[in-house]
Amino acid sequence: MQNEFIPEVEETPVITALRLRGESLAAAGRRLGLRSGDVLTAINGIPFRGDEAALAARFAARGKTGLALTFLRETQSFTVLAETAALGRWESIPFAPGGAEEEHKRIDPAGLRNYEVMRSGDGLYDLHPTEASVMALIAPPLWLLQARLWVHGAIVVAALVAAAVVSPLLSAVVWLASGLWVRRQAAHFMRMDRHGRGLGFAGVIAAPSEREAHARHLAVHPEDRYLFAPEPRATEQAA
Repeated sequence: MQNEFIPEVEETPVITALRLRGESLAAAGRRLGLRSGDVLTAINGIPFRGDEAALAARFAARGKTGLALTFLRETQSFTVLAETAALGRWESIPFAPGGAEEEHKRIDPAGLRNYEVMRSGDGLYDLHPTEASVMALIAPPLWLLQARLWVHGAIVVAALVAAAVVSPLLSAVVWLASGLWVRRQAAHFMRMDRHGRGLGFAGVIAAPSEREAHARHLAVHPEDRYLFAPEPRATEQAA
């Protein structure tokens, strides 16, 4: 009896991606607004296919800047700037390349900042950098007033006026202390104020500027209205 020749069939390697699973997101993942089921599709704009060890190696070799991680959530793609791979529990899943999720452009993470988005149920929103600018350190009263943090601004101005009455040296000390205090607590001040206005945490957007962060948010939520935008006129509402 002759042996039948059975040709060998080459197996097509399975392409995998990483997905956050379960409800056990790490604190770093929650701060970035990530959710269970988010699929990591690119790092610095370059499609990423690999396991958790490969991701950890990318962070170990990142240098001083974070990495721009692009995720796919259902049909929506978004990017955040991350400092660690420990964002939650990862799992490898089969991932078919192609489609909108593959349309990435190379991203320089050094030119990005994370902006925290706060949003109400009726579509009002605001966003702010997760780390305050240098202006908060060198000119704390101006930064507070620009951010519309009226109470905190009034506290700092009152403290500076009182210190100036005593001596110019004390005024300089209070100015420096105010800058350190505001820079360290800026994000907390913003969250508390916007919570008081009825907004809640909605996620994080990595963008090169605040203008671009607004544009990216409105591309996903075109019906939203900026918290401090002028009220639409009655004629515009009727139209």
